[in-house]
Amino acid sequence: MFFIGVFGINDAQKPIGTYNNVVCPSCGAYTHFEILKAYTYFHIFFIPTFKWNIRYFVKPACCGNIYELDPSIGAQYEKGQSPEIRNEHLIRADYGLPYKICENCGARFDPSYNFCPYCGRKF
Repeated sequence: MFFIGVFGINDAQKPIGTYNNVVCPSCGAYTHFEILKAYTYFHIFFIPTFKWNIRYFVKPACCGNIYELDPSIGAQYEKGQSPEIRNEHLIRADYGLPYKICENCGARFDPSYNFCPYCGRKF
């Protein structure tokens, strides 16, 4: 039983950069994207030995929606390059949320509302 806790599998995510001066595909606001890398890894003595299930995500600063980024574009960002991120590189990843998020005030509310109950903005 000496080997318990010596190795394991974990999920992790880390920010790898930002993409500035872009129009959000969800709300149309002028904003910036935060680019994240999510992966699963196997570790021995808390040292990651190999990774799999590598995915890249983009989170706009304006509305908080999440998009999965094309893996080739994400890998370029991870290497320090700055390729252009276009709408065809993004796939909406947060469909099915049980609430809407107001682009104006950031409040969460019932998706059946046409107006934000906190600030009054129309959707």
